[in-house]
Amino acid sequence: MGSIYKGNAARFLILLLLMAYELAAQNFQVNKIEPPNWWSGMQWRRVQLMLYGENLINIEADFDHPNLQVEQIHQLHNPSYAFIDINIASDTQPATYILSLTKNGQVQKLKFPIRQRQNPENRYRGFGPTDIVYLITPDRFVNGDPSNDYYPEMRDSVSQKDILGRHGGDIQGIINKLTYLKNLGITALWINPLLVNDMPISYHGYAATDLYRIDPRFGSNQLYQELVNKAHQINIKVIMDHVSNHVGLYHPWISNLPSKDWLNGSVEDHLINAHRKEVFFDIHADLTERENTLNGWFVDEMPDLNQKNPFVNNYLIQNALWWIEETGIDGIREDTYPYSDPDYLYQLLNNIFTEYPEFNVVGEIWIHDPVFIAPYQIGNRFIENYHPLLPSITDFGLFEAFGRVFNRNRSIGELYTFLSRDFIYTDPDKLLIFLDNHDVMRLYNLVNGNLNKYKMALKVLLTMRGIPQIYYGTEIGLAGGADHGQIRADFPGGFPGDTRNAFDRNGRDKKENEIFDFLRKIILIRREYQALQTGSLIHLPPVDEIYVYFRISDKQKLMIIINNNSYPAEFSLHSLSNQLTGMDYLLDVDKLEKINYNDDTTVPIPAYDVRIFELEPK
Repeated sequence: MGSIYKGNAARFLILLLLMAYELAAQNFQVNKIEPPNWWSGMQWRRVQLMLYGENLINIEADFDHPNLQVEQIHQLHNPSYAFIDINIASDTQPATYILSLTKNGQVQKLKFPIRQRQNPENRYRGFGPTDIVYLITPDRFVNGDPSNDYYPEMRDSVSQKDILGRHGGDIQGIINKLTYLKNLGITALWINPLLVNDMPISYHGYAATDLYRIDPRFGSNQLYQELVNKAHQINIKVIMDHVSNHVGLYHPWISNLPSKDWLNGSVEDHLINAHRKEVFFDIHADLTERENTLNGWFVDEMPDLNQKNPFVNNYLIQNALWWIEETGIDGIREDTYPYSDPDYLYQLLNNIFTEYPEFNVVGEIWIHDPVFIAPYQIGNRFIENYHPLLPSITDFGLFEAFGRVFNRNRSIGELYTFLSRDFIYTDPDKLLIFLDNHDVMRLYNLVNGNLNKYKMALKVLLTMRGIPQIYYGTEIGLAGGADHGQIRADFPGGFPGDTRNAFDRNGRDKKENEIFDFLRKIILIRREYQALQTGSLIHLPPVDEIYVYFRISDKQKLMIIINNNSYPAEFSLHSLSNQLTGMDYLLDVDKLEKINYNDDTTVPIPAYDVRIFELEPK
C-alpha cells in the first residue's frame, strides 16, 4: 500500500508542477513602454506603443477614455514584446491616461501621459547660412558635474588618461559655457550624441543602448531640456546628433530580438559595410553590392537596424519626433545618412517637416565627389525615381578642396574648380561647410601650426557660401592628433586638475589669444554682412594663385581676395572692372581701411592672406 500512496503522491506533485508552469506561462508582465508619453495637438496621432516584458501573447488592451482608442495589437515571434497601435483624438486634453492590459483574468494598468505642448515660439527654428555652427564632442568639452562620472554598473567609466576612455565632459559643462560661446559669436550648437551608450568604449555616443534616455554620465533628459532652453534664451540653437542606422551591441534588443528580421543579419552572421556609397547612384553598379552597402554593419559593435521592418520604421520615426517635441531642438544632424533605407528616410523627413515646417536636417554624406553628394538633396535633378527630402548636406566635397589647398599646398584653382560644380546642387547655400570635425584630423595639426595658413582657411570658410561649422577648440588652435581620441582632445580648462583654463583670456597663451580674437572678429564680420551669409557668389578663375570672389545681396557687395602664395602680392583691380563699375572706394572690413578705386588701383595682399572689402558706390 505504501508504494501505491507514494506513486499517487508523485503523480499529484507532477500535476501541481504542470499546473503551476501553465499558470506562470499565462501570467504576463510589462516592464517598459516606449514612447513613454505623447502630446495633445500633434499631427502624428496614430502612435505605436512598444511594450517590453514577459508573456505578452494574447493580451487585450483598452484605455480609460474614449479619446484614446486601441486600434490593433501586434504580436511578433518574441513574446517579450507587443506593439499596440493607438489613435489619439485631436481634442484630447492633457492628462495621465490608464492603459489596461488583460489576459486570462489578469490585469495590469499602465500610465500613459498625454502632455500639453509647449509654446512653439523660439523652438524648432531650423538653422541655415545665417548661423555659425559650433560642433561639440561633449565628453571632451567640459566636466561641469564630476558627481555623474562614475556608474559602476556601466561598462565604461571615466579614465582621463585613456585616450579612448570617457573623460567626464557633460551637459552641465556645456550649459556652463553658453556665455563663452555667445561671446565667440556662435549661434547654433551641434552636439555629438548624448543618449545612453552602455558600451566598453562609449565616449563618442554613436552606439546607443537606450533611445529614450540621456546617458546619466552626461546628465538627464531634464538637464538636456534645460540646456536647450538656456541656449534659446540667448538665441543659440541646438542641433541633435541622431542615429537611425544602428544601435550599440549591448542594446537590450540585441540579446532578445523583437523579431527575426529586426536587424540586417545577426550578431553571428552579418556583413561589414564596405562604405562604397557611390554604388547607390552608379548606373553600372551591381545590385548585390548596393544591398551589401545598405545592409552591412558599420562595425561589429554597431548592429544595423532593418528599417524595412515596419515596426523598426515606426519606432525610429516616433523616437525622432519625441525628442524634437520633448526638447524643442532646432535641427538634426542625421548620422551615416546613405546607409539607412531610402523609404524610411523619406518617411522620417516627411513627418518631421509636416510637424515642424521651420525645422532643418543635415545628412552626413561622407563622399568627396559632388556628383555623388548632390542627389541626396531635395529636388535633385539627376536620379529618376529618387525623391529625397533632405534640405542640407555635409559638404565633404568642399572639405576635400579646402584640404588640398590649405593642407597639401595645392593650387587655389582646386577650390575654384570645386565651387564651379555647384550647379549640380539644388541649393548650395544649404550645404554644411567645414574645415574639420570629430572624424578627421584638426586643421591646426594639418597645417603644422602655420598660423597664416590657419587664418587664411578660417577666413575663406566664413566668407564662403553655405552654413559654416567650427569644431570646438578651433578658436584656440587645438591641434589634437591622428587618432580619434586625439582628434577629440580635451578642451584645456574643462576638467578638474587642468593646469590652465583656455576658456579664459588669462589662461591662454599669446598665440591662442591671437587665434581667438581673429576668429571672433571674422565671425562677427560674417554676422554683420548679410551678403556673406545669403548673398550670391560670383568668382573669377585664379591667376598666379590669386583668387577673387564676390558675395552680393540686394544692398551689399563684398569682394574677397585670396593670396595663396608664400610671398606678398600686389593685385591689380583692372581685370575686375566689370564687377567694380560705379564703385567709389573699397573698405577693408577687417582693418577698416579705405582704398579709393579707379581702373589703375592695386591692392597689396600679404602672403597666405585673405582681404575682405565692402564695395561702396559713388
